Amino acid sequence: MSKLKNKYKVYNGKVIKETLENSRFFILIIIFAVGIIFGASAIRKDGKLTDEIKILISNFTMLRAGQGMMKNFCNSLLVNLSFCLSSVFLAFSIIGYPFIMLLPLFRGIAIGAVSGYLYSVYKLMGLGYSLLMIYPAALISITAMIFIFNESCEYSSNVYMKAVSGKGIYKKNETRYFLIRQLLFFVITALGALIDSVSALLFSRFFIF
Repeated sequence: MSKLKNKYKVYNGKVIKETLENSRFFILIIIFAVGIIFGASAIRKDGKLTDEIKILISNFTMLRAGQGMMKNFCNSLLVNLSFCLSSVFLAFSIIGYPFIMLLPLFRGIAIGAVSGYLYSVYKLMGLGYSLLMIYPAALISITAMIFIFNESCEYSSNVYMKAVSGKGIYKKNETRYFLIRQLLFFVITALGALIDSVSALLFSRFFIF
């Protein structure tokens, strides 16, 4: 009975409450927001690098419109997976904490650059594209990723404390629960990828750039 009870503590209400009370969770959200602002503003500046980025984004939107739903799903899932795996890998490093904190910045820059480019070139049509085909899926995926990054920061902090002073705050079966929680949140990012592919299927026909 105790094992069964312990099994369902992988992610219970208490853990969620502790996460939301942790200031780091909200700092990660702020870092992501800063990334969006930076990416959106940088894409509007003139320069050779900016022009190359604009070409890449333009090719991305055209390719996305021409691909099937499964292809778009796999591509979106692969992007999410790369960030999730990077976070988990860094969590087991004693110096992983600061690098994990940078992951939402890079994700924000990517989303901000795409949406910023679309709005700067296509105005209301570009804004509509972002609202229908980028933000809904991104909201789900990023929310799950913030939880993933926060969990990874906590684990990496414990690894560091354990290595330096032998005083890491490990709970029973913490590594096992850490990996299970990461897997659960990755499933949510997969849902975001599914919504992304469905959005592309439904709305791509309305945006001809």
